[in-house]
Amino acid sequence: MRTTIKLDEEAGEIVQLYARGYGISISKAISNLVLEAANPKLRIKYEDGIPVFDIPQGRIILDEEIRAALAEEF
Repeated sequence: MRTTIKLDEEAGEIVQLYARGYGISISKAISNLVLEAANPKLRIKYEDGIPVFDIPQGRIILDEEIRAALAEEF
């Protein structure tokens, strides 16, 4: 697909840095960045030295929910 886009100055600088860093074209850099944004990967962060999944749209799982799930399993 061929198209012309206009980026904000800051976004253009980010794309240029990304492209230079990976040794790819500006078009490929934009494609990669769009695809990464559309399909975010799970990230692991550390809380008090313990690795946990960083899920941006997640919710807190309550103790009661865990107990209920464990009771169903056994």
